[in-house]
Amino acid sequence: MNLLNFKSYSFLLFLSASLLCYYAVPKRHQWKALLGANIAFYAASGPLNFIFILLTSVSTFLGAAFSDRLNVRAQQRKASGGFSKEELKEQKARDLGKKRAVLAAVIVVNFGTLFLLKYWNALAAFLGEKLAADLSFLHFGGNGGLLLPLGISFYTFQSFAYFMDVYNGKYRGEKSFPRYFLFVSFFPQLIMGSINRYDKLGSQLKEEHAFDFENMKKGALLILFGAMKKYCIADLLSGRISAVLDHSYTNLPGALIGGAIVMFSIYQYADFSGGIDMVLGFARLFGIRMQPNFRQPYFAASLADFWRRWHISLGLWMKDYVFYPLVFTKRMQRLAKFCQNRMGKHFARTVPAGIANIAVFLIVGIWHGPELHFVLWGLFNGLVIALSDMMRPASDRLSVFFHTERAPRLFRIFQAARTFLVVNIGAYFDRIADVRLSFLYLKRTFLDFGPLSVLKSRSYLKSIFGSFRNVESELVLIFTAGMIVFAASLLREKKDSLYPAIQSKNIAVRWAAYYVPMLLILLAQSYAPGTPLFMYAQY
Repeated sequence: MNLLNFKSYSFLLFLSASLLCYYAVPKRHQWKALLGANIAFYAASGPLNFIFILLTSVSTFLGAAFSDRLNVRAQQRKASGGFSKEELKEQKARDLGKKRAVLAAVIVVNFGTLFLLKYWNALAAFLGEKLAADLSFLHFGGNGGLLLPLGISFYTFQSFAYFMDVYNGKYRGEKSFPRYFLFVSFFPQLIMGSINRYDKLGSQLKEEHAFDFENMKKGALLILFGAMKKYCIADLLSGRISAVLDHSYTNLPGALIGGAIVMFSIYQYADFSGGIDMVLGFARLFGIRMQPNFRQPYFAASLADFWRRWHISLGLWMKDYVFYPLVFTKRMQRLAKFCQNRMGKHFARTVPAGIANIAVFLIVGIWHGPELHFVLWGLFNGLVIALSDMMRPASDRLSVFFHTERAPRLFRIFQAARTFLVVNIGAYFDRIADVRLSFLYLKRTFLDFGPLSVLKSRSYLKSIFGSFRNVESELVLIFTAGMIVFAASLLREKKDSLYPAIQSKNIAVRWAAYYVPMLLILLAQSYAPGTPLFMYAQY
């Protein structure tokens, strides 16, 4: 069964059967029906995959339960009034030592497993063929490497967030392991997220949900809108981008390279946000609202703003469990004090925050893969954000000098265009695996743009892209779907919700909102190459 392909008959049959069982059983048993669907979905991808998600679930559940007991006992001792301050302080220190030992164990078990599975190929290449041969029994699948279990990054991050929240006393731990496993294994989120929080999603999964036709319409609209992004934009662009960027050309004009990079940025957004829209739609069919992951990122005013709008759940996870813990370390506090004494309050805030941002994006880069180009991509984003924050007073003075307040809309467009340019510069390191080639292509884009006439030469373009059959039809589909996405994004940027806006229109508009995307998706199936999976399914 191919349940990873959302347009396959297998997945559609599975989704329909899950919904039927979910709403057919007594409401108090709905969570059990959903848990059964989650287990079936994950087991279908391979029994070995199931072992990994079970390992993560058991380790974080037990670690959280142990931490929760220590937190409760500490509260009870304090409330009883039978202990002196010195005794409470000593017991707190002992409890903290125990909790830190559990924290270390949870990190080693979960992130150690993730590191081994995700980076084994690179590690084996570095350590040599002999070690790789000695550990060949670990080669579960893939091209000579370890099998990467479905959604391991996302459910590892999500489970660790639950553990840390209980560890820090944000809320009490879940008593029932099956209910907790329902949260970890909720099948719509397994392929590409979002990285949900237990206090937001866990409570919904426990609730009883009556069949609601409005939820079905909202879910269907999200699914169709996301599928249009994926199948009418991303899949149709994928082959054209690969034709330019997957080969080591040394004489490509900068215009063609820059065009391919822009297409890649569009492709990446359409593929990832389209998949997330579909996932949110599937969850909505069950009456469940998941964490949104995108908020019009290409309308961002700065790179920092871009990352607050792109992969939102990962950004929040990094902020809560990497950025803040790093910023508030004693060393960072000493650095902040040093900067305040020598350079003032602004640098006392921005220098530690800048270092933490660089560390966060370095981790994000390595999370994408162990290759050098991902490391450079992460460093590029972290450095740009850190420097932008440090130079904020200078940029504010420039805004005053140029009187940007007189044309706020024009200045806002300039900010969005500037941010899009910066994001695309970073895309050279994100998309092109050969670092030397990424720098060469970046140089040619800005210093050797080349004559635009070359883009009109059908014979030259055919030598790069191969067959040009149906290219006009593909462009019409991409442009039409793109304009719909752009219009919807403008509406959302104005703080208007898409569904109520559509429902307020006449019946022709309401029907068109469903049938136009459906028609475009059906037409795109004639041109899209095969059944490519989602880009972020590999992470």
